[in-house]
Amino acid sequence: MKARKLRTRLLLSFLLVIAAFGLLVAALGYFVIEKDIIRRAQRKVEDDLNSAQVIYQQEVGRIRDVIRLTALRFFLKEGISENDHESITDELKRVRESESLDLLTLMDASGRIIVRSRNPSAAGDYMADDAFVSRVLGSGDVVAGTVIVSREDLLKEDNKLVEQAYIKFVPTSKAKPREETEETSGMMIKAAAPVLGPYGRLLGVLCGGKLLNKDYTIVDKIKQTVYRSERYKGMDVGTTTIFQWDLRISTNVQTKNGTRAIGTRVSAQVNEQVLEKGLPWVARAFVVNDWYKAAYEPIRDIDGKIIGILYVGILERPFVDMARNILLVFMSIVAAAMLLAALLGYALTGAIVRPVGRMAAATRELSRGSLGYKVHKETGTAELDELAASFNQMSEQLREREEKLKAANEQLAALNKTYLDLVGFVSHELKGIIATILMNVAAVRDGYFGEVNEQQKKSLQAVTRILGYLAETVRKFLDLSRIEKGELNVRKTEVLLLEEVFKPCLETFASEIDARQMDVSNDIARGIKMQGDLDLLRIVANNLVGNAIKYGVDNGKVKLKSEDLGQRVRVEIYNNSRPITEEEKGRLFQRFSRLEGERGKKVKGTGLGLFIVKEIICKHGGQIWVEPRENGNSFIFEIKK
Repeated sequence: MKARKLRTRLLLSFLLVIAAFGLLVAALGYFVIEKDIIRRAQRKVEDDLNSAQVIYQQEVGRIRDVIRLTALRFFLKEGISENDHESITDELKRVRESESLDLLTLMDASGRIIVRSRNPSAAGDYMADDAFVSRVLGSGDVVAGTVIVSREDLLKEDNKLVEQAYIKFVPTSKAKPREETEETSGMMIKAAAPVLGPYGRLLGVLCGGKLLNKDYTIVDKIKQTVYRSERYKGMDVGTTTIFQWDLRISTNVQTKNGTRAIGTRVSAQVNEQVLEKGLPWVARAFVVNDWYKAAYEPIRDIDGKIIGILYVGILERPFVDMARNILLVFMSIVAAAMLLAALLGYALTGAIVRPVGRMAAATRELSRGSLGYKVHKETGTAELDELAASFNQMSEQLREREEKLKAANEQLAALNKTYLDLVGFVSHELKGIIATILMNVAAVRDGYFGEVNEQQKKSLQAVTRILGYLAETVRKFLDLSRIEKGELNVRKTEVLLLEEVFKPCLETFASEIDARQMDVSNDIARGIKMQGDLDLLRIVANNLVGNAIKYGVDNGKVKLKSEDLGQRVRVEIYNNSRPITEEEKGRLFQRFSRLEGERGKKVKGTGLGLFIVKEIICKHGGQIWVEPRENGNSFIFEIKK
């Protein structure tokens, strides 16, 4: 992962927090705006539907009052004679026209029509089976409500009413399919009142009504009262519709060409909710051309049967635009606040990063060796001032410590040189003396100066072994001295690994191998040539093979083998012995390090052999390691051919 600068990380973190906060605030703002504006519009349309219902019922009440008051004018008459027919007809016609009614009919107590104000010549029919008339005849009360009037009944009044009621269906998407393609009946607000004589005796029934098909009085009054004819971008904000079943028969919803959407139908979803289930429907709806917050409520006749729908709707677009504009303003404020916070964050991170940058530069100077380097302590931030003061104190202490360590190292170097010179001098002198003593003792042991008895021979043999160990120790100290002083020079010549290194080594240890009855196998390939120092490589072989024999078990196995790796050769020396632990592997090649164990206690050593071997292998560009086996250990080294 690519590392970023502190300023970048701080600024990104700062901006991330600001962005998260901004998004949270924006989401909260959207929720509040949506809830406060859009949902308020939905609640308003519910209230508007109640207002529309009141206005609709006011019209029903007005017609009821007109019929009731008109019926009272006939209160003093005991009956209606033929002589009164003309005057009654004129009176009913005047009332019908002045009160904007479409029919006004007078019947006697049996339900026979006496006068039709619209078609006076069509009297004589009986209307006792009419729901309104029968209720008045049965109870004597005034009855008013909405009713569906068939084409036949309209035709009895006037052909103009038949034409007014007729509406051809306009294809409407999302509407519920119907077999019919036209509507011939009409929806009417109708009222009936008793005509009473003296002592409250029922003389007849006066019945009147207003056809709602293509009559826009009620819907326009609702629009004017509730919405005040408000417009938005050329469209009415509020609209109202009276449906006969699912058909628009009176509306101020407009089509795209600007005409009233008479003949269009309500959606199947609203149809199911309102007409079939009889429940109000308040939700977002697509009405003819646009989306509205709409409310629908069933219209029922005097028997409670659903015969239509009353609708009001508020154009959704003004509220959506208002919410969007408010949200844009809100988001602009949030964005400006985020930008300001980012600028402040940039300045703040700069105030932090600049001192930290100077501190980083100071640490680089310190790492280059400029001990005692100082930084400016007055950063304007208490914590950074304290950090700078601590850095300066540390830098000064490091300078002082460096000077002390330098002096101590010079003393140690001098002492070490004296020690190494002394080790080299003493080892060199002892080497010659020990070699002379060893040679003379061996000569006496072997009878060159006369016969020695068996006991003397054993004593001399023991002395010879001790002198051999001492000679080996002196040689290792000489090698250590050369290594420590850097005088272990590699004089490379062409060397045969088997013939010149390991074969002579095995011949050297032949007597010891026979004494311990060990099985030694030598599988190092013939003819492997390499550039190396023959003397140093023999030291490696003697140490590794000698350790394998010394630390192996009696009657055990020692195996030597090689593996050609191309440019390099791998040599493995294995012996039966106690497997080395992981802890022991860590200190195996250190100077003066010896492993414990039953065999280790019996075998004397300086702990320098493997250290010297590792140094020689490294000087030849190779490496050495140990791998514990199930019943022993393998010392393995790789070296260039």
